[in-house]
Amino acid sequence: MTYSLDFPNHNPDIMNSETTFIRTGSRMLPESSTAMRSFNRTLTSLITWQQRLFPAILPSARPLLRRLLMLVLLPAFVAAMGTPQTAAAQPAGNPAPDAHIVPNPYPELDEYLNLLLEKNPELGEYRHRYRSERQIIPQAGVLPDPELNIAFDLNPMDAGSVAGRFSVSAMQMFPWFGTLSSRQDQQRASAEATRQQMNSRQLALWREMQSVWMELAGLARAIDIAEENLELVGDLERQVQVRYEGARAGQADLLRIQMEQERIRTRIAALKDRKTPLTARFNSYLNRDAGAGVSLSAELAARPLPADAGALRERMLAVRPEFYELDARRRMIREDEVQARLAGRPQFGLGLEVMGRDFGPMSMNPDMKESFIAMASIRLPIYRSQYSARREQSAEAMRSLEYRRESTENRLVTELEEVLESWRDTERTLTLLEEELLPRSVQALEILRESYATGAVRFDELLQMQRELLDLELERVDALVAQNQAVIRLQSLITHPSETETANQPGF
Repeated sequence: MTYSLDFPNHNPDIMNSETTFIRTGSRMLPESSTAMRSFNRTLTSLITWQQRLFPAILPSARPLLRRLLMLVLLPAFVAAMGTPQTAAAQPAGNPAPDAHIVPNPYPELDEYLNLLLEKNPELGEYRHRYRSERQIIPQAGVLPDPELNIAFDLNPMDAGSVAGRFSVSAMQMFPWFGTLSSRQDQQRASAEATRQQMNSRQLALWREMQSVWMELAGLARAIDIAEENLELVGDLERQVQVRYEGARAGQADLLRIQMEQERIRTRIAALKDRKTPLTARFNSYLNRDAGAGVSLSAELAARPLPADAGALRERMLAVRPEFYELDARRRMIREDEVQARLAGRPQFGLGLEVMGRDFGPMSMNPDMKESFIAMASIRLPIYRSQYSARREQSAEAMRSLEYRRESTENRLVTELEEVLESWRDTERTLTLLEEELLPRSVQALEILRESYATGAVRFDELLQMQRELLDLELERVDALVAQNQAVIRLQSLITHPSETETANQPGF
């Protein structure tokens, strides 16, 4: 990497004579554009101050001044910058997707999953918060501003030129070696922790939005079933009307069937009312109008488990962003321990003072020229209690983090077991409904209808079976929605956030 130091308003011949010296010195700096720019600004500022305040300085003395500044500032600057950091510390690479892949049975949901990542305002907030923290990294690695002192002799012993009565000094303080790089590493870890928080929230929103969509799809299917059942009850009403006109059925049977129709209509209206808040909630994830339409699936499908419980648990503990966040916070605490140790080391400063030929006692010697004085200062950390307390603070924070990791793992394992139990429960319910209860209910209803036509059974028996069939069909819809939601929760537990960005339906 090639660096250049530009000093404005300088004699080109003088500058050319120093090119080799400056380039040789610049190679001592780390391969960091920030470091070089900081050094460049410091050196340029000092040269500019010298030019403006000492026009009487002989041109031949200026190269000496520049070289002295380079010799004083460059080694200390390189030492304070420490080892350059070429890349931010990153967590372990994304785990490869598992061989078990569950395809998405709902293509209508694919577009919404993509829109969630683009349009959701909460994720946008997290993204900008993360970018904001990234901008603190270069700030953490910058040296403190140099100190400039200017003195003017108001009562010289021998009045001379006004410029010669000035004294100018500049001092640059440097923290102990490695302090700046440790601050940058700590801020990188802090930004990484924020990014993992964003990933956790992204998975949570991804799960919540799909669950709401499943509820909407389940409501739509329940409304269809109820309306179909209303049509069947209408057919039954016509049958009762025929029997009533033939004096083979009483008026009470006709009233019962009409009451049943009103009960089903009320149930349909209640189901439709439930769609309104769910639609508004779904659209809020996509930052859309509350009443915007939502594309739903006409049918609900049963969802299998992708793997056994042991493989799912292992996968979950490997990809959950909560653990990446804890790793980042561990790095933050370790860097804080490093900084606590380095804060107990001395800080030092290097500077240069230039005294004019007519400043103070220098005016007594008419042959005196400008005086150049190198300066150094050291800050002694003699009050040690604050540094030992800071180290103990970091140790306690590390212990707290270990307990937090255990708590997080226990919580996730418990949630996984709850999801698996929920899936098994819905699977048993669906098996019972689809293989036993629904087929027998349909068969029983047909038998009762035929028997009622011949007058072999009472009407209330037929009506009761019609209600039971409707309840069983709606129970099946609820079981399908619950099973899909269980699989969605499971996916959010074992899916790496990057997989939600690269595919609509992540693999396991």
